Amino acid sequence: MPELPTLWVPYVWVISAIILLLGVVIAISWGFRHDQFNEDIKYQMFDNLDDDMYLDENEQELSMRQKSAARESRLKAEAADAAETPGTPHPS
Repeated sequence: MPELPTLWVPYVWVISAIILLLGVVIAISWGFRHDQFNEDIKYQMFDNLDDDMYLDENEQELSMRQKSAARESRLKAEAADAAETPGTPHPS
């Protein structure tokens, strides 16, 4: 493969940089036109019950432990109900 003369190397770098910058400008303008920078997304993703995002680490850990304990007690109650009901398969 023939080598380019060293005179062309800076031009290749400049052209590739211009193409890259044009691509970035086009991508950002596309994002603005299609509302990709919408700051209200957090209100669409989180419900009023999802207050964990505003807690510090200790409060988050306590909240997770409480949710885990509530889930375990619910699962035990469901397992007990299933065991008391005849004719239903036992969950493994």
